[in-house]
Amino acid sequence: MMATHLELYQILDRFELLYPDNKNLADLRRAYIDKDLSSIFRLLEQYGRVKPDVDVSLIRSVTMEQNLYDIFRLVEYDDLRKIILEDNYWSLWKTLEQFQETEFVAAFKSFYANETNFDVDCFSRGQLESKKWLVERVKLLDIDLGTVFLCAGWYGTLATMLFESGISIDKIRSFDIDESCAKIAETFNKLWMMHDWKFKSITHDIHDIDFNGHSWQMWSKTNNRFSHPIIDVPDTIINTSCEHITNFDEWYAKIPSGKLLILQSNDYMEVKEHTNCSIDADAFRKQTPMTNELFHGQILLPKYRRFMRIGYK
Repeated sequence: MMATHLELYQILDRFELLYPDNKNLADLRRAYIDKDLSSIFRLLEQYGRVKPDVDVSLIRSVTMEQNLYDIFRLVEYDDLRKIILEDNYWSLWKTLEQFQETEFVAAFKSFYANETNFDVDCFSRGQLESKKWLVERVKLLDIDLGTVFLCAGWYGTLATMLFESGISIDKIRSFDIDESCAKIAETFNKLWMMHDWKFKSITHDIHDIDFNGHSWQMWSKTNNRFSHPIIDVPDTIINTSCEHITNFDEWYAKIPSGKLLILQSNDYMEVKEHTNCSIDADAFRKQTPMTNELFHGQILLPKYRRFMRIGYK
């Protein structure tokens, strides 16, 4: 059964993975999961305050006894107390908003407030590590991505990471055949969707995309009708789910020469939906011929190897 709810410890773990240089996030994760007193007191020193008329020596003695309930009776930091002692998600969102500027917080806050069901695998360590690898490699290559077609874009979390990375992007169109993806993807990328449609999720079979100029329409609630056709021409085509694509060679053949490609696949053949796995990085290279390869490589994840290619067809 698909999991639709991330536990608080999982959220903290993933945010620390995404933002490893943020010491507050590391301390918050250790404070909650490990009940680490050093982390708790670093956060209290920055964001809490001793309650009036409390003797500091009393805090010291309570600390030596490692009684968290008594510590929070003496020091005011309600959100940290509620996270550590009450598993309070609303205090978590407030604290994450304070510690890290990212649309991921607003999105999860919305999902939990509206009881939105979503596949939490979108925020698994393997998914995030694979996408972080892609973003970091593109930043090193210093490429202007222009208009991006994100094929099999699922919930659009990669788009969020790309937008927040500072990489030069004109706009992103995320295509997925599953109609349940669009609302979630547009929640993750609401900021850019509201900014002149810099992001838009489109329910469409990627086998039917016209990479020379794809026409699409959106439903206007105001006018109760579809918009005039909008045509986008991609500069960059990204597909991080090549292992899922049936008739992959037919899809790949439709991409015009000269397009920048960013592709990922894996060797995780145990998953039924993985109909197009590659046995190794060389097999993936042979399946995706390019005239100018900028990067190829692989990373080892707990259950599989992830392969990536970047270059021009």
